[in-house]
Amino acid sequence: MDEFLKQADKKAWNKYSSVIAHQTAPWDYVIITASNASQGRGFQAQIIERLDAGQLPATTHYGVVPDPEGERVGNGGAMLSGLKYVAEREKSFDGLKILIILSSGDSRRVAQYSAIGKIFSPVPRVLPNGRASTLFDEAMISLSPVPLNIQEGVLVISGDVMLAFDATAFDPGNADAAAIAFPEPAATGAEHGVFLANSDGNIAKVWHKQKPEFLKSYGAVDENGNVNIDTGAVYFSLRVVNALYSLICDAHGLCTDASFHKIVNGYLAPSLYVDFFYPLAEDSTFEGYMAEIPEGKMSTELLQLRKQIWDVLRPFRIKLCSIAPSRFIHFGSTADVEKLMSEGVEEYSFLGWTRNTASCVSNENVAAYNSIGNGIFGECVYLEDSIVMGTVGTGTIICGCLVDGQTIPGGVVLHTLKQLDGSYVTRIYGINDNPKSTEVTLFGKPFCFRDVWDCNEHNLWNAKIYPVCSTRKESINAALNLYEIANGSGDKEKWLQSCRVSLFSSFCNADVVAIQKWQQSIREKIKRVEVNRV
Repeated sequence: MDEFLKQADKKAWNKYSSVIAHQTAPWDYVIITASNASQGRGFQAQIIERLDAGQLPATTHYGVVPDPEGERVGNGGAMLSGLKYVAEREKSFDGLKILIILSSGDSRRVAQYSAIGKIFSPVPRVLPNGRASTLFDEAMISLSPVPLNIQEGVLVISGDVMLAFDATAFDPGNADAAAIAFPEPAATGAEHGVFLANSDGNIAKVWHKQKPEFLKSYGAVDENGNVNIDTGAVYFSLRVVNALYSLICDAHGLCTDASFHKIVNGYLAPSLYVDFFYPLAEDSTFEGYMAEIPEGKMSTELLQLRKQIWDVLRPFRIKLCSIAPSRFIHFGSTADVEKLMSEGVEEYSFLGWTRNTASCVSNENVAAYNSIGNGIFGECVYLEDSIVMGTVGTGTIICGCLVDGQTIPGGVVLHTLKQLDGSYVTRIYGINDNPKSTEVTLFGKPFCFRDVWDCNEHNLWNAKIYPVCSTRKESINAALNLYEIANGSGDKEKWLQSCRVSLFSSFCNADVVAIQKWQQSIREKIKRVEVNRV
């Protein structure tokens, strides 16, 4: 299987290189959804930098569509926002091949990627063009053959997964819609969506995060112990695209601000994978659909929207395209990232993954991406976009930091963000802490701070515990003081007197363009180090 996927990856790269060389755009539009306007500007800067370097097809239109300010509209709402973006520039969707990348979540479980977006999070390999890869680059490369098998329509993908497969095998034919599924162990399926097909090859049932025993009872587990996992990639034909677009239009077929915001808002926040998939599954019932647990909050308004979605989508069916050999690589949590960047390097070496990706580090056991490191490092340390001259404990992730002589404890994430006002915030938390959970822990221990919340939602994501500082080094020291306070020592008075922000507010106020400049400055330093070595 690994050799097959290696050849598929090579074939996709050759196809992508040919597309760029001949400027034959595979996609008419590539739309990336963003959490807010600031993150959107960062996405645009990433795209422009690649276009200037000749590393993207220049004849494709690239659009970045942020969620409405201050709202999280769900991935279903974000998809509809992408359709609105195209419709404002075209007379119709006829003949268009559109890729929509859903990357507008907060990334709470991988908080170091909130500001840059998971879609531009690192993949530990250097591409043949010399660029250190990201999920965005991998998606553009691996999916470049897909437009050859469709005449028109929309492919929607999730921004937090990497799909290793031969995309030439995906052929939706004349299907209304088609979901790409990979055979994966039932235990993996229990953490994601799972499909069950009928004899016609259409999806009969859709489940989300069900236990293996439940899936087995419905015959969804095959003789190898695998299920068809929802990869987050789904194709919609022109017929379905027009039906979806009608949801945000008024009675005259026009998409107005009022008709759009009636559906796309932070209160409803419809889910693509719950609210839009279920009506397409053949065995779905209206009663079952209305009772399905939403990703957000259930409300009378959401139930009314579901009635509308049911009426619009129920005439259509969704085909199951189960593709193997394949690998589903999920960047879902901080622990996932640590595992992928250390153990995963060997597991995916056939894809060119390396422990040291475009980096200069003194310890060959340290995993690093666009980083410089010289010091004493424990096991399972991962450096990303950082310069580290100090001591780092076992099982730690350091991202966007300048560590100059400090000792960084083990088992933590350390992440520096420059803010829009020029200040710096270094966030520190345990590698297994879940910022989304209301059972709040910090460094694996019960949360010991009071009256620090950004809002009524009491979790680590909204805890105002991170001091705002004037320099990177000061912010690192402030984060280490917080670590000491949480462990029974440190200067609590200094911490109390500081201006503090949360993971959430520091993400919202992050200067994402400055992040890109910091990344570039490290790349330039690494080049100088390599020249001096020669």
